[in-house]
Amino acid sequence: MPVWLILQLVTIASMPAAYDMARERGRSPKAWLWAAFFVGPLALLALLMLGRHEARAPWVQRWR
Repeated sequence: MPVWLILQLVTIASMPAAYDMARERGRSPKAWLWAAFFVGPLALLALLMLGRHEARAPWVQRWR
């Protein structure tokens, strides 16, 4: 099989995985679906590195 076909198949296969991972981690599934469309499995790696979405950065403290 040609290399470009393998790359396209891997990219298409990473799209639903990115959608599900983004939804589980509280991130925008639609945005990550498109990210996977453009960068392929690198979007999955980025989601793994980013982790869960926090409403507030952990280093920000509340003023009382």
